[in-house]
Amino acid sequence: MGRAGPLGLRYHLLTLMAVFLALGVGIFIGAGMLDDRALLERQQALIRSLEEDFAALRRDTAVLRRENRRLSAELARYGQAEQALASLAVEGRLSGRRVALVILGDAGAPLAQEAGRLLQAAAARPGARLVVDPGLARLDDRWPEVAAAALGMPGAGPQRLARAVAGTLVEALGAPAGVNAPAQVEGLAAVGGLWWTPPPGDGPARPDAVVVVHAAGGGPEAVLPPLLEDLNKAGMTVAGLAPPGAPQAAVYAGAGVPLVEAGSAAGKVTLILTLAGQGDRLQALEGGAP
Repeated sequence: MGRAGPLGLRYHLLTLMAVFLALGVGIFIGAGMLDDRALLERQQALIRSLEEDFAALRRDTAVLRRENRRLSAELARYGQAEQALASLAVEGRLSGRRVALVILGDAGAPLAQEAGRLLQAAAARPGARLVVDPGLARLDDRWPEVAAAALGMPGAGPQRLARAVAGTLVEALGAPAGVNAPAQVEGLAAVGGLWWTPPPGDGPARPDAVVVVHAAGGGPEAVLPPLLEDLNKAGMTVAGLAPPGAPQAAVYAGAGVPLVEAGSAAGKVTLILTLAGQGDRLQALEGGAP
């Protein structure tokens, strides 16, 4: 049968231990496989959830895009209607009033072109047209010395020089066609700081209103405060036209002169009503008065 000695007992013990060891290893491996399978199932569930969320997000994005296109189209239509109404509101509003332009910067700048078209639509009588070099308007770089020499004021300080340039501009606005330009106007024109176009036709050259166009960008021009002051003293209706957020706003507020931001229909109406001398009506509209 088998041996009953110590060797047989040890053999059976080793065999029994091997069986239990194999069982333990099997249980460990099976548990690991079960853990891996559970982890895999959780990952697959997470992936399915993410795919569902992504699909829902794509559907929502498509809906939002369609809504955005619809709203953009409506906004464009409203903008066109607003511009059309503004054009009707200003049409012929300045008939019989002579309006001059003072362009601080490039005469070909879009803002200067816009001002000219707007005055034409309002049927304004053309007044003098002044184009001032941006350097002269700011009195920076070489311009203090050049302007002082052109105006016969060597050694003049900045404030005195700015006031003299502003006075020259106001003088040019009232100079009639067919006569020689004032000497100081010719002096600034000779050095390339000023381009002066007198008003066409006969009759008084003095404008009823003046638009100061800020077509160069940058900070407030040195000649602007005395220019606004002199135009007010001369009894001319004045309004400024500048890009949105222009830094000249504080200067205009201090002088009590409206500064209109270009590009909006409301700005067009504000500018023309101001030049037409209907500032009271404009304030009533802004305040909601009947």
